[in-house]
Amino acid sequence: MKQKFFLLIGILCCVNSILTAQEIKDLAIKSYEKSTKADTTVKESYWSYGGITLLTFSQDYTLNWAAGGDPALSLKGTGNYFLKYSKQRLTWDNTLNFDYGMQRNLETKVNTKTTDNLELASNLGYLLGGHWNGAALVKMQTQISDGYTNDKVTSAFMTPAYLITSIGLDYKQKDWSIFVSPITGKTTFKLDGRFFDGNYFAVDSGLTHHFSFGGFARFTINKDITPTINLYSKLELFSDYLNQPEKVDVNFEIRWLFKMTEWLSFSIYAAAIYDYDVRFQVYEADGVTPCVRADGTKVTTDHLQFKENFGLTLTSKFLHKSGSSKR
Repeated sequence: MKQKFFLLIGILCCVNSILTAQEIKDLAIKSYEKSTKADTTVKESYWSYGGITLLTFSQDYTLNWAAGGDPALSLKGTGNYFLKYSKQRLTWDNTLNFDYGMQRNLETKVNTKTTDNLELASNLGYLLGGHWNGAALVKMQTQISDGYTNDKVTSAFMTPAYLITSIGLDYKQKDWSIFVSPITGKTTFKLDGRFFDGNYFAVDSGLTHHFSFGGFARFTINKDITPTINLYSKLELFSDYLNQPEKVDVNFEIRWLFKMTEWLSFSIYAAAIYDYDVRFQVYEADGVTPCVRADGTKVTTDHLQFKENFGLTLTSKFLHKSGSSKR
């Protein structure tokens, strides 16, 4: 009798062990399926994007002002946007920048363009070690609308336009970077038909583009000096190996942004360009009569180009960083 009892107890224990083991197995399967299902709802993102939009206002008003001057209202729009991809050693940075400003003379009712720039750049990099990247850069720069001097059209969209293609090294830190390329192609375009006949922007008459080969360097910084002060600056240098390499083209700009509230700032902006391919008419002492050579051609020269702007600025920012995101 005792043997049967112990045998029955043993059988019950075995059955209970089997059932318990099955329950544990079922629970493990359900947990795995749940975790797998949760993983499928999360997608890792390697993209980040963001930008800043600025609207700068300024006003001048005069009434019976002996020193002269016209009342005017100025408005300038600035946009700096980026789209970045980063995965392991590979990075791809894309930027779109524009500046466009107009001034309205309140007496003559004449609108005058004060600034105009459109720039698109793409930089593909591969981490070599430390902060050094092998990089390929493509940059296109032009303007949005016609430019005038003394009521004469002097430039237009894609006239001129500059295409930079470079292969070199890019040294990147958190807030700044230096790109150096000994192998750079610079193509200057004049695609507007009004400029086809004549030598403009180093593009000969009857042609639509001019190609230069040389070295290129670019330094950029975008840093929050304090929580309320931001500094952005860019310096670009280009030397043409095939045509007076000692003459280095310079493109520089700097902007200080002083934050007053979440959406209101005070901005100071300045830019300087020295491009030996951009020629300016030379005039006689009266400032009106063009200087002419013996063969009848007009005398031109290169000049420093400079502009500055400051005023109250409405600021709008957005930012999306790379990381995990739900589908």
